Amino acid sequence: MESRNAERVRLRVERDKLKATDPAGLADAWSMIEDLWVGTVARARKLPDAALHEQVAGQWSFIQTNRHLVLVTDCWLRRTVKGIAQAYHPWGLGGSWLTSPRRWGIDPEADPSLDQILALRRERMDEVRDVITGATAAELERNCIPPDSPGHPSTEHTVLECLHVILKEEWQHHRYAVRDLQVLEGVRDTS
Repeated sequence: MESRNAERVRLRVERDKLKATDPAGLADAWSMIEDLWVGTVARARKLPDAALHEQVAGQWSFIQTNRHLVLVTDCWLRRTVKGIAQAYHPWGLGGSWLTSPRRWGIDPEADPSLDQILALRRERMDEVRDVITGATAAELERNCIPPDSPGHPSTEHTVLECLHVILKEEWQHHRYAVRDLQVLEGVRDTS
């Protein structure tokens, strides 16, 4: 019971960080996200490559989860905050809502290795950190108008709103990745 309460407290602290509205708070939240992923990637590297492509209970594999987070950054940071018209990397991965990925320049059949997708993720994570590091209070309130090209989102959002989406997606998908790694590690231990 005590460990369950400690876990609830930890999750509440993490969720509260995700709601930061000032540059220092956002930097702290992003640092937390990067730290979470460092440990999780180290765990994933201990598994065989095939396991990292395996879907647990029909959910995205570890590699697919990282591909999705590339797309999240491409949508909310590169397309919306930076205004890049062709913001999407071919390895990005969207859910079933993305009905025409090729229109965006995405290859749904792409199959990057762990090292390849992690190198791309590192580039995207560095971009997020750079935007947060350079942000001012005024910049966070700036309205971003997405380019008139195929992509998401298609409506205006502030820089802060975009960063909140990225933070929440990173945090939530990290939780899914940890959950699935626990299953994969258990399967590996029993075989």
